[in-house]
Amino acid sequence: MEETTSGGPGTSGAGDGGDAGSRFGKAKDFVNEKYSAASDFTRSQYNRAKEKMEDVDFGAITDQVRSYVRSNPGKALLISVGVGFLVGLLLRRDDDD
Repeated sequence: MEETTSGGPGTSGAGDGGDAGSRFGKAKDFVNEKYSAASDFTRSQYNRAKEKMEDVDFGAITDQVRSYVRSNPGKALLISVGVGFLVGLLLRRDDDD
């Protein structure tokens, strides 16, 4: 029986393996580059948000909210009902399934 190394149907020639490896290497480099860029961007945004959260004085905000609620109880109640309604709409499950 005689073996052939020609590039017939279902076989790959010697040039095809190198070309596929080259394309795979380029794709791998591209994905690594994009992953690195996305990772750096995410890390910088996380650090930026973390710095902003460290600067916030939650005690002062709590005091402001408490004084607003004491001076405007009706508005505060309506606002809380409205926010609760919106959160309920967002979290509601669709019963059509």
